[in-house]
Amino acid sequence: MAIDIMCAILAVYGFYLGFSRGIIKTVFTVVAVMFGILAAAKFGPSMTDFLQSIFNYHNPLMFLAGLLLTFVLTMAGIRMLSNGLEGVLQSANINIINQISGGVVMALILVAFFSVLVLFGNKSHIIDDTTKEDSITYPMLERMPDQLLAAGKVVKPVFSDFWQYSVDFMDRLENMNVERTEKDNVFDIDDEDSSKTSDSRR
Repeated sequence: MAIDIMCAILAVYGFYLGFSRGIIKTVFTVVAVMFGILAAAKFGPSMTDFLQSIFNYHNPLMFLAGLLLTFVLTMAGIRMLSNGLEGVLQSANINIINQISGGVVMALILVAFFSVLVLFGNKSHIIDDTTKEDSITYPMLERMPDQLLAAGKVVKPVFSDFWQYSVDFMDRLENMNVERTEKDNVFDIDDEDSSKTSDSRR
């Protein structure tokens, strides 16, 4: 019963948040962040190469600039689209549908996060068998993390490419630091040799 109460509270709170924002802002806020991250992971390396070719500047830190620029451009594009769709709904006088849909979506998002907490509580043996048997929503919450995991596998290849490029970026940054250190050592040796030569002449 305790699980049902907490699930209901989160669902009602999520519905309130989504209803006040509407489906357009609710969905597009989540989509903008998700697609911003995915776009940065997928197209960040290409944007980095593009920036390096334009500015003829091959510092490994350009990788960060490419990621940020891709993320910001994606967020801005999705936000412009959401503003346009919201204007269409308002002009068509169907804003109530926008609000109800936003409430449903936000409620589902919070319930999905709660299902992950329930999974953790079950694995940690915090939730006893009696609580699970008395709960009406537990069977649904138990299946939800697996469904989220299946959805995560769809985007896994994108993040794998991003991880590989991140590793290459760290290697380039490390090599750059090594080259700087070697140059500093060469300059130190030259200074010592010149001082010894001047002393011998004296």
